[in-house]
Amino acid sequence: MASGAVDEQIIDDLAVEFPTLNEDYLGTENRYQYAVSFPDEKGFGGYGVVKYDRTTGARRIHQVGDARMPGEAVFVPAAGAAHEDDGYLLTVVSDLKQDASQLLVLDASGLDRIATVHLPHRVSAGLHGSWIPDTALDGTEA
Repeated sequence: MASGAVDEQIIDDLAVEFPTLNEDYLGTENRYQYAVSFPDEKGFGGYGVVKYDRTTGARRIHQVGDARMPGEAVFVPAAGAAHEDDGYLLTVVSDLKQDASQLLVLDASGLDRIATVHLPHRVSAGLHGSWIPDTALDGTEA
C-alpha cells in the first residue's frame, strides 16, 4: 500500500463473478472477499456463493442448488461487529427452471444459511445491489 503499486494474480480456477467485500474495508487491506461461483465449461460445480480468505488461501462455497443462480452477494455488517466477516450476505437467487426467486440470507463468517424469503415475483438473474443502513437515510437508528 505504501508504494502505491498494484499487481494481479490468479488465486483460483473457479469461475466467479460479482465480487464483493465488507465495504467498511473498501480501499484498505482486507482479508475476506465474496463472489458468485458458476459451473465450469462441463457444467460441473453448480452456482453458489464463495468466500475467499486471502490470508490462508482457503475458499468455502455455499451451493444454492441445480439451475438456481444467485445475484451479487451484498455484505451487511452485524451490529457491534468485531471482525471483518461479522455480518450477513444477502443474495437474490433466481430459479432458472421456474418463475420464482428467493432472498437468501447467509452468515458471512461460515456461509451457513440463516433465512430464505420467497419473493412474490421472479427477479432476473445477475442482480446487483448495495446495503444502506437506516441511519444513513435520516441520521437516526431504526
